Amino acid sequence: MKIFVHESITAGGLGKSPVSPTLLAEGRMMIEALLADLLNLQEHQLAVQVDRRYLPQLRSRPGLQVIDNGDRYDQCFAQMIDEADAAFLIAPETGGQLEALTAIVEGCGKLVIGSSAAGIKAAGDKLLTYRLLKAHGIATPRTLRVRPADDPASIGRRLGYPVVVKPIDGVGCHNVFIARRSSELERTIAAARQKTAGATLLAQPYIDGVAASVSLLTDGSRVLPLTLNLQEIRGRSRLTYHGGCVPFEHPLRALAFRRAEEVVQAMPGLKGYVGVDLVLTDHDAVIIEVNPRLTTSYVGVRQVLRQNPAALILDAVAGRLPDPAAIQIVGSARFTTRSCEVRPLGSRQ
Repeated sequence: MKIFVHESITAGGLGKSPVSPTLLAEGRMMIEALLADLLNLQEHQLAVQVDRRYLPQLRSRPGLQVIDNGDRYDQCFAQMIDEADAAFLIAPETGGQLEALTAIVEGCGKLVIGSSAAGIKAAGDKLLTYRLLKAHGIATPRTLRVRPADDPASIGRRLGYPVVVKPIDGVGCHNVFIARRSSELERTIAAARQKTAGATLLAQPYIDGVAASVSLLTDGSRVLPLTLNLQEIRGRSRLTYHGGCVPFEHPLRALAFRRAEEVVQAMPGLKGYVGVDLVLTDHDAVIIEVNPRLTTSYVGVRQVLRQNPAALILDAVAGRLPDPAAIQIVGSARFTTRSCEVRPLGSRQ
């Protein structure tokens, strides 16, 4: 099978828009890790689209064709889809980017190695995600749309403090702000509007607990959780994501896995590798958002998973999930937004 492997930031998909150094670093880590795992299978011909400004070191080799698209991102993307049998897409949900790329692949009748455009739409719109999760009785913070005419004080009274303000289609912690008291909320909303260039904003109560994520495989109906991952998130007035640890041992691990499975049942169209962000409180696992694609945690997961994760993803998309007992986690890994450090089994995190 000829697989087009695409990470939109390193391919120049943002055009002339500024590229966040953190997002670029995460994009590089994911595309390099995924390509290494797919090449190790020695079963497929791979093609990847790059912008040499962002990924200068990647070169063609046996089994891998690297195409520099220059300033012809859209034309190159269309051509590479036309020549491929399948596409493995990594892109932000922001502005509908991942949904639009996936819809193009679907429209060409090619295999998507991941979630459908419909599934991505549901996960990429955090207000829609909230409504779907709430309808299925899944623990998730109350979510309100912040309209220009809304009174910040009223929002604060409805949600309680601290209040999180974030874009409806953001990724990770980018442009996520916190107002910890009523005197800060109006200023926080203004700061969020300035950073998000007119995007719809949402407000949620801040959930106190341990930030974590579940990396899972799904064939669209059945679910196999792989790892629980600790997330390192910092900041008082604005949150930033710095990486995490895999695997993360926690008393609520089983509940976190069960919640992640419930998410897939509540959101049709999720497939392949999915990341579910949550907060582990004293007694519950509260879903924060759903990532319908490869996430930065993959960089750590692949280091501790005995099996080749790319092979598992391809199998999941084809409708095959392994026996949970066959999944072996060996050692631990700490990953940052710039690197991944592997530790032997039993070492301290």
